[in-house]
Amino acid sequence: MTPEQTRAWKQLAVSYLSTNALVFLLSRPGAMQYGLHDLIGALFLLAGLASIRADDYDTRRYGVRLGGIFPGAEGDDRSLVRAIWESLPHAARELAVAALIAAVVLPVYAYFWPLFNHPPASRHFSLDAHRWREIFTHLLAVALTEELYFRGYVQTRVADGLGISHDPAKRRQLRTMALPIVITSALFALTHVTVEVTLARAAVFFPGLLFGAVRVRRGGIGAAVFLHAISNLFEQWLEGR
Repeated sequence: MTPEQTRAWKQLAVSYLSTNALVFLLSRPGAMQYGLHDLIGALFLLAGLASIRADDYDTRRYGVRLGGIFPGAEGDDRSLVRAIWESLPHAARELAVAALIAAVVLPVYAYFWPLFNHPPASRHFSLDAHRWREIFTHLLAVALTEELYFRGYVQTRVADGLGISHDPAKRRQLRTMALPIVITSALFALTHVTVEVTLARAAVFFPGLLFGAVRVRRGGIGAAVFLHAISNLFEQWLEGR
């Protein structure tokens, strides 16, 4: 194992273990009583940003462009507002990709869902104020923060630890990145089990594989973020919520 690989594993271990320790504390009944579990999303966001910044100046390698927040390898000095504005066309493309994948995968998932769950008496979907709040909560506080940390930071550092070439072309090959995807999905599931030990939480391993594969093929976390949010909202609808 090279020094670079050793460094990757050590930094990943410190980041993951410390983050999960805080997730565990914030998800205890006493903390939940005061609404502190709502800080878990912010924790993933800060842990991801801090870990990425500590490991590498080139944030694009982690599937994110943080212009206006952190300068990239080429010195991205754009303002945050300008960076967000210029990213909108790319975000629209990633949303379209996520919607296409969801249109293929979710109907199959819905077909088998009743085999493992009790269907609700009725389902409804309305775009009222409450629903819009849920959409943005799942997108920004759940999907974005978790994908930034797991598919952005963790998956990249697992690949580094395994000695996979930093060549972007190789990092976009599913065969090359298969093991990092599986390991990251296992860590993703373990974190969910840290909150509550249930089979349903452990089962997030499987959508984690899909999110990881999408991140690899797209070269960034954008489509994975949208797909994650769409999947969560679809699960709520299946459950009648």
